[in-house]
Amino acid sequence: MAIEGFDLDSFAQALSVPTQEALAALPQIQKQPEAWQLAFDLLASNNGNCRFFGAHTLHAKISRDWNTLDEERRRALQHELIRLAVENGSGPLNVLNKVNQALASYALLMPTDEWDGFPAAAINAMQEHARSTGADSAQAGFAIVDFLEVFPEELNRTALAAAQQGRLVQDVRAALPLVLQILTSVVRGLPGSVPADNAPEFAQRLGQSAQWRTRAWKGILQWLQFGIPGDSLFVPLLEVCLQQLRVLAAHRLRNDGLDDDDEIQAASAAADDMVSNMKVAAKYARSVGALVLEQLSQGWVVQILDHSARDDSQDAMAWSAVAISFGETYTDFIVSHMADPGLSESIGAYLQLMVALTRYPGHHGFDEDVSDQPLNFWYLLQEALLEYSYDSEGDATIPTMEAARRTYAEVLRALVAKSAFPTADTWLSADRDTRERFASYRRESGDALLNAYYVLRGDMLGALVDEVLSLGALSLDDWQRAEALLFALRSIGEAVPVTETEHLPRLFSAKALSGQLLPVLQARTDGSDRAAQWGLTSLQAAVISLTGAYGEWWRERAELLAVVVPSVATGLHEPALVPTAVAALRRICENCREQLGSAASSLVQLACDVLRAGAAVPAREQQRIFESVAEVVLAQPPDTHATMLEPLTSVLLSALHTDVTQLETVHGSPEPQIAVLTDRLRLAEALARGLQFADDIEEHALAGDADAVAALVFAAQCYQSASLQAFRNGLLGVQSRILALPEWPRDTAGMVQLDDVLLESMLAVVNSAVRRGPHAFALAFSDAVTFVGSMWTAVVARVGADGTPTFGARWADQCPALLQSIAQLATVAAPATAAWSAAASNSDETDRVLGAVITRAIGDVCAGLACDASGLAVAIEQQPVVSEYVFDLSTRVLQTRPALLACVDHTATARLCELSVHALTVPSRLALKPTAYFLTALIRLSGGSARSTPATPLLQALWAEYGAAWLRAALAGIGGALPRSLLPNLTELLFAMARNHLHTVKSWMTELLAQPAFPSPHADAAAKRNFQQQLLGTRSFVRAKAVVGEFSI
Repeated sequence: MAIEGFDLDSFAQALSVPTQEALAALPQIQKQPEAWQLAFDLLASNNGNCRFFGAHTLHAKISRDWNTLDEERRRALQHELIRLAVENGSGPLNVLNKVNQALASYALLMPTDEWDGFPAAAINAMQEHARSTGADSAQAGFAIVDFLEVFPEELNRTALAAAQQGRLVQDVRAALPLVLQILTSVVRGLPGSVPADNAPEFAQRLGQSAQWRTRAWKGILQWLQFGIPGDSLFVPLLEVCLQQLRVLAAHRLRNDGLDDDDEIQAASAAADDMVSNMKVAAKYARSVGALVLEQLSQGWVVQILDHSARDDSQDAMAWSAVAISFGETYTDFIVSHMADPGLSESIGAYLQLMVALTRYPGHHGFDEDVSDQPLNFWYLLQEALLEYSYDSEGDATIPTMEAARRTYAEVLRALVAKSAFPTADTWLSADRDTRERFASYRRESGDALLNAYYVLRGDMLGALVDEVLSLGALSLDDWQRAEALLFALRSIGEAVPVTETEHLPRLFSAKALSGQLLPVLQARTDGSDRAAQWGLTSLQAAVISLTGAYGEWWRERAELLAVVVPSVATGLHEPALVPTAVAALRRICENCREQLGSAASSLVQLACDVLRAGAAVPAREQQRIFESVAEVVLAQPPDTHATMLEPLTSVLLSALHTDVTQLETVHGSPEPQIAVLTDRLRLAEALARGLQFADDIEEHALAGDADAVAALVFAAQCYQSASLQAFRNGLLGVQSRILALPEWPRDTAGMVQLDDVLLESMLAVVNSAVRRGPHAFALAFSDAVTFVGSMWTAVVARVGADGTPTFGARWADQCPALLQSIAQLATVAAPATAAWSAAASNSDETDRVLGAVITRAIGDVCAGLACDASGLAVAIEQQPVVSEYVFDLSTRVLQTRPALLACVDHTATARLCELSVHALTVPSRLALKPTAYFLTALIRLSGGSARSTPATPLLQALWAEYGAAWLRAALAGIGGALPRSLLPNLTELLFAMARNHLHTVKSWMTELLAQPAFPSPHADAAAKRNFQQQLLGTRSFVRAKAVVGEFSI
């Protein structure tokens, strides 16, 4: 080879090491025409590294520089590649592998008619070359098996023309019998295997090596992707795979050293892939199902799994993979043949195998990772049984369902046993990841227990209850089994009907509760004994969770709630039990609101105790308790609400004042005290959220339902009580104190820099009580507006004497929350028909006040964004959330109370429309989506077919003034100025324009599209004309989307 300044010998010497310099130079050298010869020169070396890089170079040249070869050189290269493959058959393996990659690339690039019958032709050519040169047949065998493994991988990486791909597929399928004969002959070289018929001599020799048997298995897995015919090849191949797995298992059981972990994994992967083939399952379910059942029912899988468990082997997953995949793929076949005399016995044996996998020895996550694998099968089997019972008639299902129930009874026992916690030493010494794996298994096991219940129903519930009651009083003696039984009962709680009257009354009888279940909640251990403390906590959590799981069942047993609720509440005194106790209380309160009336005062006192406990109960759990207690109070007669709530509201208000006082006098960082105050405000929000009437009551009342109106009017009257009024005023006073604290940092303009989370919590309290219906904590409309306005002035913008706003340093971060509160006020401020609303008598004044508030908000936001020296569009792009919330406010006004827009100053609406024009040019979904929604709503209301409101003239005037600009921006966006992901929003806007203002839009669009290169330089006059005609001529939004999408391309 001759490359100027290049010394082949020196380069080969460097590659033989190889040196970093040689590796860095190789890619550039491979680009040279002379690299073809370099590849062959390096392959002729005696050094393995040189030969590898020679093969690498040859592969690179074929892949990249194929077109530089003429037909004669291509023909010659074919023979050279066959020669190189056979000559390197004896190794090194990386050289052989790379030569075969080059051969595969060559074959895929070669026109199919120039190498007829490939890949079978390549296999025959290698054998012929070995015969003609006197080479050892095994040397050709090594090359062939390696090639058969490499070729499918190379095919997947290569893009082929359709015609070439079609011809190649034919050739590949034609070669399948030969390929599979070779590969299966190799894998059957394992001693103890049934010899292959007409096996090539080299295959028998390669089969003596575990390494080459493993490679043959991998080759089989690769060739499966080509779709092996089921009748002629697939079933025989699967039979070989299953037989060889059985032979491997026999060697493993004898421990004779003839088994190999890699071979086991490769054989399992191939068989697993075949059994998982859904297409084959749909077409050959009977033949394949019978074959697999025959093999799996012979007991060898159970034996090898037992062996793996005893030896703590890591290959149990490989042995079980076929069984699990078969169950998940052939579930319907199993169900439909459970009563088949010819298959029922083998199906029964198979199901026993799956039960054995479910109870695989050990604790999942700690010392085994097998037992979770069959859990999905039990779900699929239960679903298939359900479908089978629907599709079958009369007594035909009885044998099948009886067999299923027997199996699921064993599954139940296995799941209960596997769900039990390990010993204390094992658990306490484990790391967090191990414990989480076990917890994850328990969650999946709970789902499988639910599947078992759907099959066993009352039999399962009765069995579990019997076992729990047989334990006597719960204690730390064998607590793991007791906890597992309670876990199983809890897992099926959602499915047990509330009408269950046979078993649950025994479990939750007064005797069982007071004598067996609940006393353990009062038990305590020596805190120094970690094992005992962990066991007791786990058992207590199981009892508490159990009571919560049957929250709906307690509804009809109100007499027991007086015992159950206080017992569950004891968990709030133990930090480890708090989340469990809160979840159980919430379930019980949610399902038994009315029945807990007599216990409402106790629940309120419980909430007071939780509040006083402070950090002992996490803030989030405190909020859940407060909301649940409030829901119970709400379910009682409205005239009792004030009395019930007074103890809690008094304590909460006192705590809030104390928190503010401490914040006033804090020394050092105020952050901890701010966090405490924020959590306390969230308690007020949770309480308010729980006291909200259901939306359907409000909807019915607004629709004129007399009973709903009467209920809300009565509640509104009751909420005028002195105690609730005092709490509302006190809460407002606290919030005003917080806002007026002189300790808050201020920016250079003197604006308050309030903590973001605290600000949102203060507004959330107001928002949660601002409803269309009455609310115990609802502020008077004027007070709510005044409070929101004072916060706006404090943190967003203060208007000077000359009318110019001064903005806070962080106004853009904090105004979205305030805009959301204003939108809430505007949406739910009751119309004149709401007899329960204090604003009903003066709705005009309400609209005037809201109009002023919205005017201020829109004006300040537009002015604040306009302050950006880079321009309004840049400001919107940098602050998309501000734009999002101001348009969301405006959209909600249009959608719920469009007449309110007439009370908004025209200057503000004009500035909002100007802002919208710029927002339509910003390539941000946060900015454009709410803008498009707002404009779509405005345009629909401004059309001639819309219902007339006091705001209609204003909306029509805005359309006349800004419609052309909106149209231009939308057209520019679909023309390429904006990402295609925003097309749906622009299409909806354009469609609204065309539907509501057809003639105006047609005139404007004609003028705009006449401009050169608008909206895109790629659209000619004919395309634009066609686009306009189709868009304006359709009344279908789906068609409009298609038109816009086609034009945008």
